[in-house]
Amino acid sequence: MNIASVRLVHTAAMIAGLAAASGLRAEPNRAEELEQLRINTGYIIEAGEFEVNIVPSHFDYADQRQQDVEAELEYAITDRLMVEIEVPYRWLSLDGPDQDSDGARNIELGAKWLMAEGESHAASIGVGVALPAGHDRPDIASDLWGVDVSIPLTYRFPNQPMSLHVEFGAEWREQQGLEEQMINVAVERRPEGSNVTVQLGSNFIREDGDLEAYLIPAFEIAATPVPFQFGLGVAAGLTSDSADWGLLMDFEVEF
Repeated sequence: MNIASVRLVHTAAMIAGLAAASGLRAEPNRAEELEQLRINTGYIIEAGEFEVNIVPSHFDYADQRQQDVEAELEYAITDRLMVEIEVPYRWLSLDGPDQDSDGARNIELGAKWLMAEGESHAASIGVGVALPAGHDRPDIASDLWGVDVSIPLTYRFPNQPMSLHVEFGAEWREQQGLEEQMINVAVERRPEGSNVTVQLGSNFIREDGDLEAYLIPAFEIAATPVPFQFGLGVAAGLTSDSADWGLLMDFEVEF
C-alpha cells in the first residue's frame, strides 16, 4: 500500500473504534445501498428522510492507481420513491513521468422505486442519468450523456439475522450504446443486539470486452445517538482486467 492508502486504513480503524464504543442499534440492517461493497439493495430509505454519504476508494491496477471520492445526497419523497445526486472526483496516477491527472467526473441524477417489499424480501428498480462533464478525459470523465438501469433484489433469511442481495445492471452511453453490464452479489449478517454487520460481496463488471471481478470482505458499524454508519471493504481482483486490490469506505449520516 502507498502512504495515502495506509493513512486511509488508519483513519478508518479509528472511526470504527469510536463508532463501536458509542452505542448499539438492534434493528436489522435495511440500508438501501452498501457502498463498501458497491451494491444497491432492494430497499429505499424512509419517507421524508435525507441521507448523506461520503465514499472514498482506492484501486491499484498493474499500470495505474485510481483514487475516487463521491459525495451523495439522497431523499425519499414517499414510501416508494427516493431520489439522489452523486458528485464524484477522481485522481489518476499512471506509470511513467508526468502521467498524473485528476478532475471532476460525470455528475449523476438518480431515482429508485420500491416495487415490492415483504417481511423477507424487497425489490426495486433504479434509473440514473449521467450528465455530460463538459470535457472528455480518458478514465476520468466523458462529455456524453449516459443512462444506467439496475434491478436490486433482497432476501432476508427467516429466523436468521442474515440478508442476501443481488443486483443486475447495465449502462448506456451516447454514441457508444450499451457500454457496461454488471452483476453484484452480497451476503451480510448482523447478530441481534449488535451494531456490527459482517459482509461478503462480489462484483462482476463487463465493459468494452473487459471483465473486472472482485471479492470484497467488509463490515459496517452503526452508532447512536447520532444516526451515523461507517463501512469498510477490501477488494481482491479475480481477473487479469481487475485491479490487484482495492479499498472502499462509506461515511453515512441520516437526518
